Amino acid sequence: MGYNHFIISGLLSGVLYLLYHKVNDTAILSKVLKWLLIFNFVSFNATLLLSGAFDYKTHLPIHLCYLTELGIFLSIIFKSNILYPWLALNALGGGITGFTNSNLSENALLIEYLHLYLSHFSLILFFIIIYLNKFTISRYAFIQSTIFNALLFFAVCYFNILVESNYWFTMHRPPGSNLAQLLPDWPGYLLGLISIGLFSYYFTFKLLLKNK
Repeated sequence: MGYNHFIISGLLSGVLYLLYHKVNDTAILSKVLKWLLIFNFVSFNATLLLSGAFDYKTHLPIHLCYLTELGIFLSIIFKSNILYPWLALNALGGGITGFTNSNLSENALLIEYLHLYLSHFSLILFFIIIYLNKFTISRYAFIQSTIFNALLFFAVCYFNILVESNYWFTMHRPPGSNLAQLLPDWPGYLLGLISIGLFSYYFTFKLLLKNK
């Protein structure tokens, strides 16, 4: 699936490029995002539950990208931007990571692949919307979001130990074709992924500062 992953990601990136350059109305983009999120959540969870394939050890929205996606959806539903700094910092890097890496094994379900692409597409679309709306971020919010992610990381580590899951890939490498396969064994790959995440956070922070 590795080669196909880049083909699909490339096509979706082309769609995002067109949305960014051709659609100037962020209200329209926000509606597209809202219905895309609803479709993604309903189709993913309904398919897994109805087929009996749902597994709380792998399918809960605990990975950072899926937590961010859920936060975006709740922000839209409740018309609140209180989480925007945290969501913005997660969204761009998370979306790009999902397009350039796959954490699904070869025997993953079709609905899992669909969920992977739609989720990371939604993350980048959200970032495009807030960037077009000239959203910016303060250093305080940047620090707050970084600390919040650190606390989430330790909470997820504890959860993984309790239920023997692998959210955030704290226990072992993710399956599929991804950068972690090129990094040293645990905890080397985990430290590498954290370092990349911190760099992504800082890059996104500097990018949003330009909106000032």
